[in-house]
Amino acid sequence: MPDKPPLLTYRPSTSPAPLQASTPGTATEGRVNLAVSAGQATVYCDQILLSVPKNAESGGAYFATKPHISTSSDRWNVASLVEVTAQEIGAKGSAEYWRATLKSAGEAYDKVEGTLDFGITGELSVSAGTMDCYITEYSATTPGRTNYTHETFILPLPVTGPVFYLHTFLARGSASATAPKTKFTANESVYLSWESNGAYFRVYDGDGSLVYEGPDTFCSLSGGHLTMDTTFTLEASMSSTTEGDSFKPVYQYATLALSVKDPTLAALTVQGEISGQSGLDVAGSTSVGNYLTVHGSASVDSSLLVGGSATVQSSLSVNGSLSVESTVYAESDLRVNGTLDANGDLNANSDLNANSTLNANGQVNAISDDHYVRIRELRGPIYEKLSINSNTELIEGCNLNVTGDSTIKGYGVLSDGDNIGLHNTYYGGYLYASTYENGSDRRIPYVWTPGDRVLESHWRISRD
Repeated sequence: MPDKPPLLTYRPSTSPAPLQASTPGTATEGRVNLAVSAGQATVYCDQILLSVPKNAESGGAYFATKPHISTSSDRWNVASLVEVTAQEIGAKGSAEYWRATLKSAGEAYDKVEGTLDFGITGELSVSAGTMDCYITEYSATTPGRTNYTHETFILPLPVTGPVFYLHTFLARGSASATAPKTKFTANESVYLSWESNGAYFRVYDGDGSLVYEGPDTFCSLSGGHLTMDTTFTLEASMSSTTEGDSFKPVYQYATLALSVKDPTLAALTVQGEISGQSGLDVAGSTSVGNYLTVHGSASVDSSLLVGGSATVQSSLSVNGSLSVESTVYAESDLRVNGTLDANGDLNANSDLNANSTLNANGQVNAISDDHYVRIRELRGPIYEKLSINSNTELIEGCNLNVTGDSTIKGYGVLSDGDNIGLHNTYYGGYLYASTYENGSDRRIPYVWTPGDRVLESHWRISRD
């Protein structure tokens, strides 16, 4: 149509691609974006007229309703959108068009730099074919609007017959949010949307539970639907009739995976390392195949199994059993309501509470200036002695009760009530009480030099 091509380059993109005509029962929204650029050349432009057909007289597809025109740059704006005839835009026939006038914000912005993006969005007609868009460009290669000339050319956009489509399944924080997101916090509301010319939709969560069904291409989910990482499945059909003996709808599916930064887990099994930058709170059992490191406190409502070492910078509380193949280190309190098994070192810098069996096959270090290790019964290994490798102080006011024999360096320790014999190391013989009396209340002791013990040589120790 033009005597010479336009100075600017126009690159269209559409959604759907290609554009699809509406069906009599379901309107299809068409979106056309134009990326306009000067390429390597220098081009000045102050005005672009964009005309799209509005009725069937154009001989092809058209916009059934008034479209919306937009621009992404504040250097350009939409000056007007009006109805015009074919003759007004240089076309033939009796068709009518929507003509948008796009203008630069001022002559200082006429030089086209980078890419100008313009959008056309509207409901497409039921007619398929080619939609001829007329573009008139006022431009020149030198500045000065008096030098600008205009040329009109046709940009053909193919519009196919309606084909069942489903795409652009996205999640946002709310209906007003513009940016899609896939990462949420637990119990946060989720707004799901999609593009389709289907008539009926169903959305299922990761467990297969139906969370939405209806004709809308969007749905809002309350916070209770998202407590852990979930993949939603969207089912679209052209009919709301369910599958029967003689009818089977055509379905299309799309999936969307959303992650939760603070999920609530019923169980967790980790073969490698697990690290919590703050606290770790698990409602059920936890099994870690390697190392467990928590920079805050850790609380497990059931059992905790760690294949390597366990390090907690604050307190560790386990309501079930705790089994660690290597070292256990707790900066603060260590509380276990069940059995505690540690095959390596056990370090608790504060209280150590084990309400059931405590098994440590390595060293046990419980060091603190103002805390105690309370043990009801202290035993050594089976069939072996219990050794204390440190100075031991029995605090004043506390008693040491020994029900069996007590020895020091292999010798028995004498205590109140013990029966002993006194042997003279110089002459030999045992001290014994004789039958000789010195007065009515005194008896003379002697030493039995033959050395044998006699009944009279047994003496009893007693306290004052």
